[in-house]
Amino acid sequence: DLSAWKLFSSVAQSRSFSVTGSAFGVEPSTVSRAISALEASLGQRLISRGERPLALTAKGELLARRIEPILSAHRRLIEAATQGNAAIEGDIRLSVAPGFATRRLMPLLAEFSDIYPGISFSIQVGLKAADVKSQKCDVAALTGVQDDPSLISLFRGRCIYLPVASPEYVQRHGMPLNPEDLSRHTVFVYTGPVRSRTKSLWKGSREAPVPYGKTVASTDILAIREGVLNHRGISLDMPLVQCWEDLKEGRMVPVLPGWRRPQAPCFVVLSKSSWSTKRLRVFSEWFAQRLQRFFRSFEEEVAGIVPLEPEIRIGGRPDIS
Repeated sequence: DLSAWKLFSSVAQSRSFSVTGSAFGVEPSTVSRAISALEASLGQRLISRGERPLALTAKGELLARRIEPILSAHRRLIEAATQGNAAIEGDIRLSVAPGFATRRLMPLLAEFSDIYPGISFSIQVGLKAADVKSQKCDVAALTGVQDDPSLISLFRGRCIYLPVASPEYVQRHGMPLNPEDLSRHTVFVYTGPVRSRTKSLWKGSREAPVPYGKTVASTDILAIREGVLNHRGISLDMPLVQCWEDLKEGRMVPVLPGWRRPQAPCFVVLSKSSWSTKRLRVFSEWFAQRLQRFFRSFEEEVAGIVPLEPEIRIGGRPDIS
């Protein structure tokens, strides 16, 4: 019964009857009964139900690895036999950074919906690789390299972080030239879910710790942007995606010449089981390519205003073996 094997494969990743039930649109008790019937037919225990989160037995671990290629091949066979070039339909649970969701995401999804009108989206913000693996979302736009071999990462561009202030702030308080000057300034500190707090800045091969003096900490990058635009302080690590128009139109200026937080490669991430679902695979590839073009476009817009370091390219066609 492939339906039972599909549920088992999902539980093997999520370690939760509830998460799997939500993903398949059934009750957790239905998932549990299906796997119990599968275990009875095999004469083997696959899941240790007494542990939280659920744990696989040694036989369960072995069969989880072996069943996934079979399920993937079955999905591809069904797609080839019944879908062809037919419309792609269904829901996609997508997670992106909170600030990106607010200011940048909707026009991109509208473009995709023009191509595939049968797709619906459920937007979440700030989820991590572990949430993709546990199936709390289908696809996530994440910052940084993901080392988990059960996940597929599609390169989508890089995040460039810039120290910025408003021209009015610099006029009133002076231009900080080196990190040690920051002790005399108000500094906005990002403490949200997307990345770690900036503790040091780099200029070429030189690293300098940030001597924080007066700070305003926030988990909301858009609140920090508003603080900078209102001349309240300096952001050490404003993502270029959130400030390129401000730089181009003169509402912000770079500070700390040559110093910055290192760039970070960014990826569209999904699980290997999600990759075998056509709508998730098609969207993920489209989204990664579209984001690359989007990121390159605003880098080109500010290239004459802010010197940009060469791109560190990581990742290519995913390994789905």
